[in-house]
Amino acid sequence: MMKRFLRGLSLLLCMALLTVPALAAETEKDPAADRLGPVMVWGTLSHLEDGGLLVENSSDGLSEVVLHGEDIICLDAVTGESVDIDSLKDGDLIYAWVGPAMTLSLPPQATALLILTNIPADYAVPQFYEIVSVTPQVMIAVYPAPALTWTEVTAAGGKVLKITDKAELTPYRTKNIVRLEDLIPGTRILVWSDSKGEATKVLVFPYQYKGYVNCFEDGTVTLNGAALAQKAKVTSEGETLLPVRAMAEALGMNVRWDAAKGAVVTYSEELAPENWASEALLSAVPGGAVYGYEADGTSFEAGGTCVIENGVTYLSETVLLNLLDLYLAV
Repeated sequence: MMKRFLRGLSLLLCMALLTVPALAAETEKDPAADRLGPVMVWGTLSHLEDGGLLVENSSDGLSEVVLHGEDIICLDAVTGESVDIDSLKDGDLIYAWVGPAMTLSLPPQATALLILTNIPADYAVPQFYEIVSVTPQVMIAVYPAPALTWTEVTAAGGKVLKITDKAELTPYRTKNIVRLEDLIPGTRILVWSDSKGEATKVLVFPYQYKGYVNCFEDGTVTLNGAALAQKAKVTSEGETLLPVRAMAEALGMNVRWDAAKGAVVTYSEELAPENWASEALLSAVPGGAVYGYEADGTSFEAGGTCVIENGVTYLSETVLLNLLDLYLAV
């Protein structure tokens, strides 16, 4: 009886051990899948008196969405060429991508990033993506490094795209040469695909950030792939804080300590924008206020947590990345 009991107990233990990895796999989440990116809506268009664009019969259960925006990019869905947004007519079929934030009004309102028009019947509309991570082709360590022949990018929402050098890479409204190496986290792209789902044409939009940051579980922080001297700090509440000086100096900015303002980050002469008249970009007092500064010197309270530890000033990840204009990759 005891042997039968022990045999049964051992079987239960084996089943439990086999179940643990399965449960872990089920609960493991893809960070890219959780990242909010541009949301696609589509349908027929109507102009509103306030200048908004009403899209009806939209996808994903949204029967109506109102689009707003001052700098909406409007393109021909087939050629990718620019279209005057004022040429859109009531009743036109459009595809649009909006920011992930929508108002709670009925119908909901959102800021439009991109509109595609002139869509033929039964046409495979190109898709708009925001790259959140990149797995490039592994190359032999030689200098100069040879050009990539393919790269694999993951978009917000978890979509994985393998883009090869056979795809036509075109920059949006510039004559710059675009390479696979230019597809980095934070880049937005419009992708045309063939019947096999392989990218045939990629329209690359101008990069909107000063660079991209990765934060790893061991605290290592990289900026554009290069590790910083200091690691990130995680508070008891689970908030990630980044080292201010290491981040700013990696961008070529200057950092000084002010008795009243705490850590003050300023542009170097080489990096300062043409219209920048402010004395600082940000200031952060450990345990106190954090401020960002506009080009004319106007300050605004940025919020966030600021602490100092072993002579290193740390600031909330989201706040610091926003003030330094950096993209958080996954």
